[in-house]
Amino acid sequence: MNSPAFPSLPFVVATLPFRVEAICQTHISWVLLAGDAAYKIKKPVTLPFLDYGTIDKRRFFCHEELRLNRRFAPDLYLDVVELAGEPAVKMRRFDEAQRLDHVSSRGDLTGAHLAQLARDLVAFQSQAAIAPPEFGTPNIIRADALENFDELERLLPIEDPLLARLRDWTEAEWQRRKADFARRRAAGRVREGHGDLHLGNLVLIGDRVIPFDGIEFSADFRCIDVASEIAFTLLDLLDHGRPGLATWLLNEWLVWNGDFDALTVLRF
Repeated sequence: MNSPAFPSLPFVVATLPFRVEAICQTHISWVLLAGDAAYKIKKPVTLPFLDYGTIDKRRFFCHEELRLNRRFAPDLYLDVVELAGEPAVKMRRFDEAQRLDHVSSRGDLTGAHLAQLARDLVAFQSQAAIAPPEFGTPNIIRADALENFDELERLLPIEDPLLARLRDWTEAEWQRRKADFARRRAAGRVREGHGDLHLGNLVLIGDRVIPFDGIEFSADFRCIDVASEIAFTLLDLLDHGRPGLATWLLNEWLVWNGDFDALTVLRF
């Protein structure tokens, strides 16, 4: 996995002037936990949806991550620093147990938490940059949706009739809603948002729910309809067995922004 320009992770850790207490990782990054700070290092990988293959690209996307996530969490995203010559995003460390997936699993997530989140999302979305014209078109929405099925079909060992029915529904619903997608795009409803607003990317700090870890590596993923943005959270609440809280969040979001037209495309 290491490129010639990338020092090994043990070398990076060994050269640091502070003690690393733990290392967490995803398929695209390592996070070094040290005291009250966390340092996120991007892995030198190139995938169909991102390119961290050179140090210049990793440094660029570190700065993009800082810029984009400070819109939601300025107190969490502190700086871009160099660790043994490798760029890293320095963050204020928080208690992982306060991520909303964990809070929900404990039964501690409340309607008040989600009402605050809804108000904050509406305030953010009202000020977020309207996406350039190449994003959020009906054809892009269709292509992105169908790509999911192509990938799933390659991964499944046998043909799944449920997947085939879902693909057919997606095609039919897109045909029925493509004018709605175009109308919402023309009305400025496609904005530069978070792009991955599931419960694991929301954290409860004090009494406030704060989004973090938004998509920096793909404008396609974050320049989406505001209805698509909140759909991430709604679906994750449903998956966690919290339909009442999902309905509460949607209701609060609609009350505060008045975007009832979003209901035409939300199911898609």
